[in-house]
Amino acid sequence: MSTWLTKQPFAHRGLHTPRDNIIENSLSAFNLAISNGYGFELDVLLSKDSKAIVFHDVNLERLTGQSGRVIDFYAKELEKLNLNGTEDRVTTLKTVLDNCKGDAPILIEIKGDQGEIEAICKAVYYEIKEYHGDVAVMSFYPEITKYFKNNHPEIRCGLVATMNDDGEFPVEWYENDFQINILNTQVLDFIAYDIKSLPNDTSRYCIRKNLPVLTWTVRSEEDKVHANKHANNIIFEL
Repeated sequence: MSTWLTKQPFAHRGLHTPRDNIIENSLSAFNLAISNGYGFELDVLLSKDSKAIVFHDVNLERLTGQSGRVIDFYAKELEKLNLNGTEDRVTTLKTVLDNCKGDAPILIEIKGDQGEIEAICKAVYYEIKEYHGDVAVMSFYPEITKYFKNNHPEIRCGLVATMNDDGEFPVEWYENDFQINILNTQVLDFIAYDIKSLPNDTSRYCIRKNLPVLTWTVRSEEDKVHANKHANNIIFEL
């Protein structure tokens, strides 16, 4: 088991606290996680010029007030956008890694929602290949995890999973048999599972195989108790 994956909790999209005007996936949120002794998780999308951008939504409006899609803007244009009126701006993965300097473990969720699977994988790998710190990639998309295991097996790589079928993904992605098959055939390093779906056959399989089970998103003491019973680490929000 990769001990750093289970050593300290991961702050979901950084330690963002809206009441203190600290926005998700911002440098302030990541720095707050580091200063409190946590690792952090972040989301990555692709810019028009194929740079890895730290942002969750394919559209900009919720977090910046700007209309349009992330992929329709160049990285330099995105970096000029403030996050919900704060001093923080949209940032690149490179900037986050340069800022962290290995001071905390990082989970990178690679979003496949833009449909540019190979391009986003290449963009992320370009930034992390020489990074001197604990970093892992993960995704809901089996094509993304497969790309990393086939091309860059030295990078820790995990599947993000849930059984809560909200219609966003193909129906088989929510099934335990499919998830276990992906873990096996791709020889993945961990799974990050929706706490609302734990425990299940996939999580029990991972525990038996000594494969780290991380769980998201832990938001309450009740969630923590549940996570302690069925997972090895948490991805949490305050």
